[in-house]
Amino acid sequence: MAGGSGLNTATHLSALIRYFDSEGTGSIDVNLQTCFNETDHYGQIITNHAKQHEFQLLNCSRRRINEGVDKDPLATGHCVVFVEKGQRRFATHLGTMSVFKASDTMLHELVGYRTADPRFINHHHHIHIAGFYNIPGFAENGNLKKRLKLIREKRRAMSTESAILTTTISLVSQYDATEEWDGGLLTEVLPLVDFFILNSLEAAKLTGIDINEKDFGSDVERNDNLVKLADFFWETSPQTYVIVTLGEFGAVCLFMGEIIATVNAPVRIKKPLDTTGAGDGFAAGFIFGAMDWRRSKDHENCSEIGSSLQGAWTGAIVEGMWCGCATGTSCVQVLGASIPPSRESLEMLLYPEETETDYDALSDEEQDDDSDIYYSDEDSDYTSGSSSESDDSYSTVDDENRMQSSKNKIYEA
Repeated sequence: MAGGSGLNTATHLSALIRYFDSEGTGSIDVNLQTCFNETDHYGQIITNHAKQHEFQLLNCSRRRINEGVDKDPLATGHCVVFVEKGQRRFATHLGTMSVFKASDTMLHELVGYRTADPRFINHHHHIHIAGFYNIPGFAENGNLKKRLKLIREKRRAMSTESAILTTTISLVSQYDATEEWDGGLLTEVLPLVDFFILNSLEAAKLTGIDINEKDFGSDVERNDNLVKLADFFWETSPQTYVIVTLGEFGAVCLFMGEIIATVNAPVRIKKPLDTTGAGDGFAAGFIFGAMDWRRSKDHENCSEIGSSLQGAWTGAIVEGMWCGCATGTSCVQVLGASIPPSRESLEMLLYPEETETDYDALSDEEQDDDSDIYYSDEDSDYTSGSSSESDDSYSTVDDENRMQSSKNKIYEA
């Protein structure tokens, strides 16, 4: 089946837009730029998948072929996933991805705004880099850094008083199979990234901080490790929001040396069917939640030019994390990383008070026999240490926000 971090994320994001676009105008548009061979078997799988799931697929190999860079096109990259005793291993053939560089991307597509809804004065767009360590060419000679700087410079130049073109950037590192954990990610790329999404294992490898890979340790150990991570990233890239996914524990956001938000997974899955691509599902949910929040705001409320987010983005981040946790949780119940969960399964997690199924009412026997999901009072809310709901120092999501239900609480960590 079709796969790859970028394709998985685009697929889930496209599904979320079809299911839950609050405006119903299609003003959120998904375009995937990648590199593949359109003539081989795997390339056809990717092409057909994009058509089926209704997102635009832009093949960056075309320019390389047209300019004579690749006279003999490589095969489309592919991999085999081995699962044994809950552990996953990947055997990967990079193929076309081995020569893919950020400079191969279609710049006019990245700086343009052809799908801008005329009702919105300030058009905003978001760029997501999926699987940094699986694209070797992005790290060569600062290739990705140069591209991101150029995109922002050109969008600034295109802005007018009536149309301020703003951009946010997110990046998922994924696991570095070379175990080098370099490529200029921390020193060159991260200062240009607004939202850095990674799991606890990747965070441990990247920072050198000793973290329990299996369960992130006890509550005390988890908090201590998160504080260490927050300090590390504050010193490395102080203007980057770092979102660390914690599996069944949900996700946390670190910013300027602090834990600014914690969101639990809406449910814990006792017997996940397939965890492959759950991180991509989380990234898609995060982008959808954050960008949907952004569309409802005026430029003055959340202006951002360059890599520094100047406005009150806490609501967007919490919204994104909640939607990300729900999407990631739904993904592990579906076989295949690029197969989006049903709208019904997502609604059950996003709007638990509006759905008919009440997992809290099930007996222990019913939960064990009929469901691989269970709720607990602890799991159902946003959680934290000692703050209260009424803490005025924390930005809460607006009451009109369609995803934020009365059941869910936001705390300051």
